[in-house]
Amino acid sequence: MNYLIQILFGWDTCKAIVIDKDYLGEHYDSVKASVDNSIHLIKRDLLKHSGINVVYFYWTSITIRKEITAILTIASCPDTWKLFKLADAENILHLAISGIFTLNYIQHILCLRHYFLETDCPRLPPTQGYTIPTVIRGEELPQILLDLRSIKAYDWKSVVMLYDDSLGRDFVTRVLTSLTIDTKELTGGGTAVALIKLDEYNTGLDKTSIKNILSTFLTKISSKNFLVIVSVELVTYIMQTAQSLGLMDINSQWLFVICDYGLDNETTVEIVNNLKEGNNIAFLYNISTFGETCKEGISCHITEMLNAFARSLEAATIEEFELANQVSDEEWDAIRPTKLERRNDFLNTIKIHLAKDGQCGNCTAWQFKASDTWGKEFRKSSNETFSLLQVGYWKVSDGPFMTDVLFPHVEHGFRGKSFTLVSLHNPPWQIIETNSTGGFICKGLVFDIIDELAKSLNFTYTVIVLNDGKNELSNSTYYGQDISFRVTYTIPEFIVKMVQTKEVFMIACAYTITEQSKTLVNFTIPISTQTYSLLSARPKELSRAFLFMSPFTYNTWLCLLAAIITMGPILYCIFKYSPVNEYHGLNIEGGLSSIYNCIWYIYGALLQQGGLYLPYADSARLLIGSWWLVVLVISTTYCGNLVAFLTFPNNDKPITTVNELLEQRDSLTWSIAPATYFEYQLKTSNERKYQELYHGSLKSVTNMEDMIRNVELGKHIHIDWKLRIQYMVKKQFMIRNVELGKHIHIDWKLRIQYMVKKQFMLKNTCRLSLGAEEFFDERLGLIVTKDNPYLQRINRQIKRLHQVGLIEKWLKGYLPKRDRCYKIKGDSGVNNHTVNLNDMQGLLGCTTALLLICCERCYHNYKKKRGRKVVQPFTS
Repeated sequence: MNYLIQILFGWDTCKAIVIDKDYLGEHYDSVKASVDNSIHLIKRDLLKHSGINVVYFYWTSITIRKEITAILTIASCPDTWKLFKLADAENILHLAISGIFTLNYIQHILCLRHYFLETDCPRLPPTQGYTIPTVIRGEELPQILLDLRSIKAYDWKSVVMLYDDSLGRDFVTRVLTSLTIDTKELTGGGTAVALIKLDEYNTGLDKTSIKNILSTFLTKISSKNFLVIVSVELVTYIMQTAQSLGLMDINSQWLFVICDYGLDNETTVEIVNNLKEGNNIAFLYNISTFGETCKEGISCHITEMLNAFARSLEAATIEEFELANQVSDEEWDAIRPTKLERRNDFLNTIKIHLAKDGQCGNCTAWQFKASDTWGKEFRKSSNETFSLLQVGYWKVSDGPFMTDVLFPHVEHGFRGKSFTLVSLHNPPWQIIETNSTGGFICKGLVFDIIDELAKSLNFTYTVIVLNDGKNELSNSTYYGQDISFRVTYTIPEFIVKMVQTKEVFMIACAYTITEQSKTLVNFTIPISTQTYSLLSARPKELSRAFLFMSPFTYNTWLCLLAAIITMGPILYCIFKYSPVNEYHGLNIEGGLSSIYNCIWYIYGALLQQGGLYLPYADSARLLIGSWWLVVLVISTTYCGNLVAFLTFPNNDKPITTVNELLEQRDSLTWSIAPATYFEYQLKTSNERKYQELYHGSLKSVTNMEDMIRNVELGKHIHIDWKLRIQYMVKKQFMIRNVELGKHIHIDWKLRIQYMVKKQFMLKNTCRLSLGAEEFFDERLGLIVTKDNPYLQRINRQIKRLHQVGLIEKWLKGYLPKRDRCYKIKGDSGVNNHTVNLNDMQGLLGCTTALLLICCERCYHNYKKKRGRKVVQPFTS
């Protein structure tokens, strides 16, 4: 039966005290007497402005009235939470004492019956109530784990629990219950637990056996969370064993619980020496003290809690009295605190009083320490070392008080640490410019990715720039070495040294991922994959001087010429030797009786011109009719093809593939971008095509402008990254004007790109094009140390950026904008052409006619001159 005491006092406030008789058992009378004594002292000594009226109820089903301001319950965990829900609905302050309790520590043995019947109880929400669990001294661990779970200090879906004989069998059951219990009072679900017991560690089991046990069981478990409850002697060895088995990384969480011993300086130093970069390790250890001054038991907690409430009530009553006397009744009704506001004020005042003056249970305390390991090895200049952070403590009355999170790196990553990066100017991957004050501005795809990594892993960075920061590529000296700022697949030796000595956290440069470089450093997953292409002259339009001959091939024209020459004599023979002429007595002189006239007749018919003479014989007419049918087909075909050639002019055949390039090796030269991984692969390739491509190339190009000029003239082919070719095409517009001495421009690189595009729009010319074939994928990644524990996390972030399309979007933003110079792969045609005067040149006909008239004139003069020399007979 529950025992209810209702306390009434001034200002329409009430308080109820619920004591569960079944829960207390034989201690019920003692607890009731303690409550009565406390209330008597409160009325006598503390409450000067309020009165108390105590009413007792003897029933289990309790109806909480709305006028009640606070209740104090001493009951089992289910009844406590049931009453809390009723009280919270009415904004009533709930003060609770629940869990496994005893009047004092000496009565531990007498409470075993409740020990097995009652489980550890979750505390009430800290903003709505105050809970003091009554736990047995020395057996606080289950309650501590439950409290940490309630405040989400850890959020484990599964955990591997390692324990030794220092944890009793029944005590293991309570620990498991704290981890696995799934109730409505806890926001998260239960945790799946895998148990591994280290037997007889203190009776002869050597450490080698422990390693065998761990390696046998832990390799079969996928959980990354570990709860280790062992003696302090085994802590450092288990840390070493887990390190050797690869069980401690940035994704795993290890909580070491030391029940019987605190961490002294010697133990702490030993633990710190075994910490590694990227570990997430926390320690929970007992710092309880013993002595006659230690106050324990439920009576002590009841007295302190009632005193704290009485003091908060007295202070609130005085404050409200003073405020009410200063205003009218109507104003007081408008400004008086609500029930919820009173509950919050009472709760805050009680917590402050108990934290400051509370003495009950203070001797029972635990401390939380967390390891600070992320980024320490990459910050040697700051002389930082691995350390343990004080992140909180636990007391019976206060519960867990956290000054930081239990696993700082899981929650906050690198905790805002600053790292050093190395970079150089290499657009579009790294774009390094200078501002007005001479500082560096770092942009580009690589820094966009690093900015996302910095947000995800919570770090800042400073950049060591290897060039002078200008927009033009240049040479500089760093660490006494001369550097060429064209990124190659060979990583400079000094950069390798900086990575290996962990002087820098990362090389913020896009380098080619090769197996040779992986023996020295490590790479992230590719941030981009580049293909090689051909930079060649844009196909030019063929001369239109002989456009009228384009509809037919040369063979067709030869056949037509042969047909004309052949048909003339055939027509002459048929016309002359036909018996129809003799039969009808026709005069066959003149007209078609001449071979010369027959040929001209056939030629005129081909031009769709009629003749003055027609043969009379049917045989000759049949021949002429057949010829006119041939002329009709030929003229129609010719006109159709001529219109097509006028509308769609012919261009030179472009060089778009490696095979086409090799086919024209006699008339073309080519070069390969020097000191690239592609050149190295061609050099070591056994395939004949690539060997020919390598050995036939120009091994050095000293003047880039001359190379581009040769490309425009169609005499040279350049092979490089597709992105570099695009930048080279853009750059040439400015170079051409600089070469002519018409323009000099110094500005930001991005502005220069827009100006180049404007120049193209003004001139409307574009002489370079990209080949249709893309070959040899070259992967680019960022450089980190070989044993970098954060590589998996970095790769996961880069992969996510690829999946959402951010990397592709950023890269497109740094590339030159597409214009008419951009050639779609495989498209070598042109737009529809408008016929103009250039298409009507007729040079061949005009030239032939001019030659003929000159010949005729010369022949006429020759005949005339010869006639003068001949003596003619005189006639009269």
